[in-house]
Amino acid sequence: MRVLCSTTPMEGVFAPVVPLARALRARGHDVLVATAPQLIPRVEAAGLPAAQAGPNAPDAAAQAVALPEFSAGTQPWRIGAVMFSRVMAPAKLPELREIARGFAPDLIVHAPVDLAAPLLAAELGIPSVTYGTGLLLEPDLITAMADWVAPLWHTSGIEPDEYAGLYRHGYIDPVPVSLQSELGPAQRIALPIRPAVPGHEDDELPDWATRLGDRPVVYVSLGTVPIFNQPAAFGPLLEGLAHLDADIVVTLGSDTDPAAIGPQPGNIHVAQWLSLAALLPHCDAVLCHAGAGTTLAALTHGIPLLLSPRGADQFPTAAAVRQAGAARVLPPDRITPAAVAEEVSLLLTGDAYRSAAERIRSEIARMPAPAAAVDELLHRFALDPRAAP
Repeated sequence: MRVLCSTTPMEGVFAPVVPLARALRARGHDVLVATAPQLIPRVEAAGLPAAQAGPNAPDAAAQAVALPEFSAGTQPWRIGAVMFSRVMAPAKLPELREIARGFAPDLIVHAPVDLAAPLLAAELGIPSVTYGTGLLLEPDLITAMADWVAPLWHTSGIEPDEYAGLYRHGYIDPVPVSLQSELGPAQRIALPIRPAVPGHEDDELPDWATRLGDRPVVYVSLGTVPIFNQPAAFGPLLEGLAHLDADIVVTLGSDTDPAAIGPQPGNIHVAQWLSLAALLPHCDAVLCHAGAGTTLAALTHGIPLLLSPRGADQFPTAAAVRQAGAARVLPPDRITPAAVAEEVSLLLTGDAYRSAAERIRSEIARMPAPAAAVDELLHRFALDPRAAP
């Protein structure tokens, strides 16, 4: 079987599909990842073949904020909705069609925000499956994207899908039931999968990491999206953590030089990127922006979180983890060094948060691994099971 995987050029959107794509290839299926130029080196580093389609994220964001749909509201999801539906989808669709002509896919697997992909699948008359990157997208967000991408469906001579094509044949869900018990329109086609944790357990960490463990370890991240992880945003977080009797491990993202946040005391260790699969087993708490990837990775290791959502799907993610008892939430407008120190101290000393995170960890461990999810995907949705010998 030939599987075209279409993703937007963002680490948090691409990383969740990597284990699935690798599992498909391990079963003998051909996989091709279609994405924008900025992500292609990352795709190839993951051992997957790539084809160029669609604009880079910074260019698409710059176009989105100039459109009237962006200025018409203030919802946290609005810039993304405009960027994905009004900018990325129409720019990517022609290039995706050209890729499909040469690759001839039997199945398209796509991110929930990659809106050209399900339309292409409808044009080709083949199944499309959405891989989840976190919680289901909010209904208002899906409605807006469906409305804004509808002209592309009309131009193709196809009746627009009320969910922008997200729930045509399958939905691969990486979120444990304790965080998301209702799947709405995805319920009948949902397939659980254990969430991805970036990296491998045996990845090499810096020398200083070998000395961790004599006191609590707190991991700090504001993700990889530039509008959320600006160096200045780390200031009050690290000032609050500097005086704790703990080691603080900070990642800034590949686009930020650690020197940008200035000199730090000896208990604060700063890097651009670290393998979370290797690092998180050493950690006792995580402070992050409630990005789905970091949040689910922490819970996979049973680690309680302090969440400070900034935009996109981070607010509902933070609310769900708090409701499950595994996190405290500190909105950006309440961040002070003193508040950060107090909140993290509560996580480190409060057994209830650790117990709740451990319960979710056990739930995640029972979710299907990628290989099992691939087998169920082919069986459940009656997709062509042919594979190369």
